[in-house]
Amino acid sequence: MSTAQEWTPPQLRPEHELVAMIEHVTTNGYSSNKHDGYDKGLLAALNWAVGRTEQPPVSKAPLGRSVNGTDAKREQYRAYEAMKGGIAEPELREVAQEKGRGYLTGAENTLAWAIGGDALWAPWET
Repeated sequence: MSTAQEWTPPQLRPEHELVAMIEHVTTNGYSSNKHDGYDKGLLAALNWAVGRTEQPPVSKAPLGRSVNGTDAKREQYRAYEAMKGGIAEPELREVAQEKGRGYLTGAENTLAWAIGGDALWAPWET
């Protein structure tokens, strides 16, 4: 008898929640520091997750298909790795240098939230 739990892939939040967050941040902002790139990373991640843009927030190559929860988790990990700077892969170091830590943190937090984490708060969750 096995007691191991079966792995289930992460799932994206419902599209209407992702779109509502895009609308909220576009209208009101999210981060109190408007100059660190956090909101840009947040919006880049959400727009990618809902298919409004093909360009992932961190990776260089588009998927060529709709984003799923596993894709979002993988991109979240890449954002986290890029935040490490010097020890990240060269491609991720380039993104870190070009976009900045605030952008990467916004993308990473948002993708974690998009797959069910609590890295962000949504106006309807308070």
